[in-house]
Amino acid sequence: MCQPPTLVFLILSIVAINHLPLASSRGQWCVVSPSATDAQMQANIDWLCGHGKVDCIPIKPGGPCFDPNNLRSHASFVMNKYYVFNGRTEKACYFDNTGIFVFKDPSYGKCEYDY
Repeated sequence: MCQPPTLVFLILSIVAINHLPLASSRGQWCVVSPSATDAQMQANIDWLCGHGKVDCIPIKPGGPCFDPNNLRSHASFVMNKYYVFNGRTEKACYFDNTGIFVFKDPSYGKCEYDY
């Protein structure tokens, strides 16, 4: 049998672990890889937005995800939209090897990433 201090420690540890932001229980998002080039990011945006694959209004001027106004931010947002819309499969985040998974919500301010 456990000593009372050990038992208290174990109980508190279990409670703390249940409140940690673990990847498996909190979510997974698809964003652009740090190694993606500007041309690759622009191609992803063009393919997703130009062909109506996802709603790109949030990354347009005045949209909640327009700022920061850069390719990396915009590409990540629309790539994640596509990933979620297509069943969160590994293939839906491939993007010619420019998509990666992250386990921390990339949402910021009023720009909310789906999960």
